[in-house]
Amino acid sequence: MRNILNTIAVCAAALIAAVSAGCNTQGCTDNRSALPLAGFYDAAEGRSLTLDSLLIHGIGAPGDSAVATPGQKISEVYLPMRSTAESTSWCIAYKWADTDTTLLNDTITFAYTAQPFLAGDECGAMYNYRIRRVDYTRHIVDSVAVVDSLITNNNLQQIRIYFRTEQSENPQP
Repeated sequence: MRNILNTIAVCAAALIAAVSAGCNTQGCTDNRSALPLAGFYDAAEGRSLTLDSLLIHGIGAPGDSAVATPGQKISEVYLPMRSTAESTSWCIAYKWADTDTTLLNDTITFAYTAQPFLAGDECGAMYNYRIRRVDYTRHIVDSVAVVDSLITNNNLQQIRIYFRTEQSENPQP
């Protein structure tokens, strides 16, 4: 009887250790989702911009999809993609006093392929995305550059959004 109890105790300890090791996330990076990080830049000078009056939200996304709201000072933003779709669109609404009109809103649409990726036993599965095309309006956005078309869970700016600013409109001689 004592041997049976010892065997059960050893098996239980081994099972607990195996389950605990399987839930260990120390081998995973902090960012377990493939989220494209987009940085903001001045179109004329190429310098990084920090903006505080943007409303950035998903188009056709369920629920509250705002990733930036007026009052936040941001120089970059994550723009999640849907693994169940082949494209995701984002609206950039400008909330400065003289630009707060829907006529100036810009739209950026990413066409991509979702690629399932098994990160390992510790981290599980996720999706990577391969951007195939970017379409955008050009009201205040000047251009959008994709630095690397493969979006993984690396915390790197892979998209650059260039905005027209007063400096881009009125270059100094």
